[in-house]
Amino acid sequence: MTEKKQPLFTKALVLIAFSHVMTDLSAGALPILLPFFKNAFDLTYTQVGIIVLTQNFASSVIQPLFGYLTDRYALSWLIPVGLLLAGLGTAATGLATSYNMLLTIVIVTGLGIAAFHPSAAKVVYAVSASHIRGQSMSIFSLGGNLGQACGSVFMMMLLTLPGSMANTLYFCLPALILSTLVWMNLSQISPKNGPQSVTKKKDQAGVPIPYMIVAILLGYIFLRTSISTGLTTYIPLYYADYLGWSPVYASYLLSGYLLSGVAGTFVGGTLGDKFGRKTVIVGSMILTVPLLAMLKYATGYWTLALLAVTGFVYISSFSSTIVLAQEMMPGREALAASLTTGFSIGMSGVSVTLLGRVADIFGVPSVFTVIATIPLLALALASFFPGRLFKPDNA
Repeated sequence: MTEKKQPLFTKALVLIAFSHVMTDLSAGALPILLPFFKNAFDLTYTQVGIIVLTQNFASSVIQPLFGYLTDRYALSWLIPVGLLLAGLGTAATGLATSYNMLLTIVIVTGLGIAAFHPSAAKVVYAVSASHIRGQSMSIFSLGGNLGQACGSVFMMMLLTLPGSMANTLYFCLPALILSTLVWMNLSQISPKNGPQSVTKKKDQAGVPIPYMIVAILLGYIFLRTSISTGLTTYIPLYYADYLGWSPVYASYLLSGYLLSGVAGTFVGGTLGDKFGRKTVIVGSMILTVPLLAMLKYATGYWTLALLAVTGFVYISSFSSTIVLAQEMMPGREALAASLTTGFSIGMSGVSVTLLGRVADIFGVPSVFTVIATIPLLALALASFFPGRLFKPDNA
């Protein structure tokens, strides 16, 4: 009975969600910077893809290490430290004088992002009652999507001011402010304050993991995120660099796609609590197939509208996959989150590098053709997930 009376918006959840916004500002800023890096260092599309791969590897692929350590030790301090490191790293990108120096800075930024996410996701799971777990995770995920969307706008605003790339230094200000606030309230975001007791978590740690289903879930997330990373990387490159349109217009397209995903994240998490995680995951992929197929043929405002709808539908399954993994790995919530939001997402950087090779050989428009075929593979994997379509998970 106590769980049912728990409010959705607790102090811990609000702090973590806003921290997620500020941390993922860095992830959202990188795609907007790519055309500037390409011109400044005379890069090929493959080299541009390597920048994305480097950040994804540093920020995501090594996340399971942080997740493993977070499940074993009390590492809540990684939340403000990771947030600060991500902001400082992105702020330093404008100071890079060579391609290798840029890659080094990107690695530092990625490590901050990697340190933040497992600890933050573990706190969200621990402080949320089971009947609102999907909504809580969607609010946390919403923070990340909002951060990515605002990151592109914030960085574009800085780059259009006098000083251009030197203005990236101001990017660290939001991270400095919020990391200080979180540090001052660190005791309030401890997992010990949640409905799950330490004893219960120790008991859950002995529950066997369904490795095959987890592996299929990670494969699905890899494919799904390959679509997202491909779009966020090539929307600016296609419209600003390839077609020669205004970088500001490209940033609007990217922000429209990501901001609509913010709404989709919350709606998807809520529907997942009501109708089941599998229903949301499969449904989002079915609707994504025709939307991506039409993208290459859209022009003008239709491009923005189509990207907005695509972002809403496609990103709606984000929180459902995280919670599904955490429910399959009780007692290992940080590891589950690091695998779903970290490793499998980070591996999508490999896809972007391959897409860069496709762009170099066949041209940038061909990238969107390849991206449009990926949902079909993801849909095939989603059919193996536990649960029933259109039925609550606890039915």
